[in-house]
Amino acid sequence: MPKRVVDLWSLLTQCAQAMANYDTRIAHDKLKLIRLHCSPYGEATERMAHYFADALEARLAGTGIELYTAFAKRTISAADILKAFQVYVTACPFRKMSNIFANKSIGMLTREATSIHIIDFGILYGFQWPCFIQGISLRPSGPPKLPVTGIDFPQPGFRQAERVEETGRRLAKYCKRFNVPFEYNAIAKKWDSIHLEDLKINRDEMLVINCLYRLINVPDETVYEKSPRDDVLRLIKQIKPDVFLHGIVNGAYN
Repeated sequence: MPKRVVDLWSLLTQCAQAMANYDTRIAHDKLKLIRLHCSPYGEATERMAHYFADALEARLAGTGIELYTAFAKRTISAADILKAFQVYVTACPFRKMSNIFANKSIGMLTREATSIHIIDFGILYGFQWPCFIQGISLRPSGPPKLPVTGIDFPQPGFRQAERVEETGRRLAKYCKRFNVPFEYNAIAKKWDSIHLEDLKINRDEMLVINCLYRLINVPDETVYEKSPRDDVLRLIKQIKPDVFLHGIVNGAYN
């Protein structure tokens, strides 16, 4: 018997709308129907629907906070994240190409600099920078000094800066391997609460701001009347960088 085709996108939207209207009967009915046609092992839409259904079910049962807390406690090592990232860039080269473009642009525009201060909004695991570090280590005049300010959102729990600090330790080891003088300033806080003095800027440095695909995680005026995203952009304007690289996703998805 052929499998019945349903519009999972519409069902998820209808379920969410029913929940927003506190119509639990319709929400339960829609969830049951979604569960019949989704799977964590199916095609892309079926997998997406499965995890959205988990979230909707948790919301309906009032266990969303407990579910998120349990998920947040799960730690995934940087090595495992790197393996996943390698698979991702092999299958989809867009992130790899944007990293190459960004690094080549920074390298070209800072080729005479003796100190390059990179302020990376959304540094995550720092996967963008090893190739750049290796590149500047080969300069005929010797490698420049490389202060990096790694900025990311605070993690849940008591060690909110753990990931961004660990990124700094890995980059320090890499710089030591290639004899690149390195300093690191870790910042883990809401980006709109960052002040100019937090960035430890020395005006003798070549100043580079890098923000690839992460500003979307800062709410704009559609969420808050006073836009946090505008505050971040005002801070960047106040910094007056020599180089500003900003990446955004602009695409249609099937």
